[in-house]
Amino acid sequence: MSDGPTATTLRRIARASAPAAPLTPARALRLALTRAAERAVGLPLAVLGIREEEGPLDDQLARLDGGLLLLALRQEGGPLGLVALDGEGRAAAIEAQALGRVSPTPPEPREATAADAALARPLFESFLREAQAAVESTPLAGWLRDPSVAERLPSAREAAMLLPDGRYRVVRMTLDLGAGGRQGLLLLLARLPEPPRQLGPPAEAPEATVATQALRSQARVEAVLHRLRLPLSAAEALEPGQLLPLPGVTVASVRLEAGGVPLGPARLGQVAGMRAVRIETPLAPELADLAGLGAPPAPLLPEPAWPLPPDGEVPGWSLPQSEEAPDWGPPETVPMG
Repeated sequence: MSDGPTATTLRRIARASAPAAPLTPARALRLALTRAAERAVGLPLAVLGIREEEGPLDDQLARLDGGLLLLALRQEGGPLGLVALDGEGRAAAIEAQALGRVSPTPPEPREATAADAALARPLFESFLREAQAAVESTPLAGWLRDPSVAERLPSAREAAMLLPDGRYRVVRMTLDLGAGGRQGLLLLLARLPEPPRQLGPPAEAPEATVATQALRSQARVEAVLHRLRLPLSAAEALEPGQLLPLPGVTVASVRLEAGGVPLGPARLGQVAGMRAVRIETPLAPELADLAGLGAPPAPLLPEPAWPLPPDGEVPGWSLPQSEEAPDWGPPETVPMG
């Protein structure tokens, strides 16, 4: 059976109905640049390769080659990035506008000028319009939002002073200029948009955060029955098992302290066979208490008369029978009233 018009028509219909390949960022930018060069300056070029990377601004600017024509990019919110052409690229853009073609002879290397920037501006503006529309259906959607070509930047140093810190995407496009194997470079650098804020419960207020951390911290509380001072000789003579006299001290003489700041009175007792203190009526907190932090606490009771007897022995002493520490029973039955 011959391959007639009907078979050809069916093949065309099949190709037309086949699903189109997804548009990648590289293909979108390639198409945008080829269209822009042809329409803006009459330069028929091809894109040989595209390299894309992301990173901090300083790292990206440090990789810029010398001799590039740099023009700043701005948007409504301020500086956005920059666009650049190397010497071959800007020479081809100028030749296409002045001569209608690209010379097969490479130009002599020279520094970029303000005239170069003016002649290359139509190419940059057309490319940005095309690129913004082309990348909207790719993962680069939102990267370029209404960019405009602004002032010329003499060097990467001026670019670093103009552009805010942050992460930037850089696209380097190697160009086939179509004459004698000449190749050029176009570079586009633009700041990445801020990542969207994650939805979730509202963050804790700073006061709540501080309070939470403070309540989780540890505080050392000391139960002080009495303080006394001893001569150094008497302190050196102390031995395990000796008893010290505490005149006027009772089971109700306990005071609670934290860092030298008094917290209130307590009472000495026993719970489950262990020494314990029961908190009595606490003192109301006062800001004046803060002044006592770090200062040595005052004695709770008058110091006992001293010195020790001549023989160096410390007289025995214990709480009177009527003032022995009471046993409050198991912890769950301790009277707190």
